[in-house]
Amino acid sequence: MIRTLILLVIVAFAISNTAMAHAIRFDVEKHPPIVMVHASFSPTSPIADANVEVYAPGTESPYQTGGTDPAGFFAFVPDQEGDWTVVVDDERGHRDRTVVSISEPFFGEGPGEGPDEEEAEPAPVAAETSPQATNEIPLVYRIIFGLALIFGLTGIFYGMKARQSHKVS
Repeated sequence: MIRTLILLVIVAFAISNTAMAHAIRFDVEKHPPIVMVHASFSPTSPIADANVEVYAPGTESPYQTGGTDPAGFFAFVPDQEGDWTVVVDDERGHRDRTVVSISEPFFGEGPGEGPDEEEAEPAPVAAETSPQATNEIPLVYRIIFGLALIFGLTGIFYGMKARQSHKVS
């Protein structure tokens, strides 16, 4: 019984550490000539004042550096086609990157070109993200799930123990 209780405590700590981890979610919108990147932990939790570095295709030094605004947005103007890398670091242990692909048609579109801007609402473009960044379950729900799992396993354990002691009697 003590061993099982210790095991449950270890599982609880493992689940809580996983629940506390945040992955950065990237939403990319292309509005020629600007690319806007929104960095957040979830759709309702933007990463404000995080450091951002943008790397042009094939370069190792930053093309542009800056920070996200209070709503988690950062914008840059690419000058060539290719895969641009955007790195976001909130300096609190959360750092991730995404790749934004820019193709030739991006440079051909400008204000007043293409569909009527009043009628067309630009659609967000999905960015390539790390496997961790696809987790969109809010922290509160992950904590509740962990606690429910612990209580559920404990109930099963004590139910089985009561059934065994009832059979012995």
